[in-house]
Amino acid sequence: MQLNETKMTLTVNGESTDYDGKATVAGLVASMDADPDRVATLLNDTIVKQDSRAAAALNEGDRVEILAFAGGG
Repeated sequence: MQLNETKMTLTVNGESTDYDGKATVAGLVASMDADPDRVATLLNDTIVKQDSRAAAALNEGDRVEILAFAGGG
């Protein structure tokens, strides 16, 4: 199933965000210029693994957390 670009309001990292893009978690990550290999994603408090992001559909009002891994010592 291919999802088209859609306008919707999401809560991303705790902030209301108007999103106009591909209605998947993968599309949202890409729109944020985040490295998909270096983030963890949650959709409505459920972990979305990297290989499932393209199929994880976004809907109006969804809550998404995108957490970037940081290195350091």
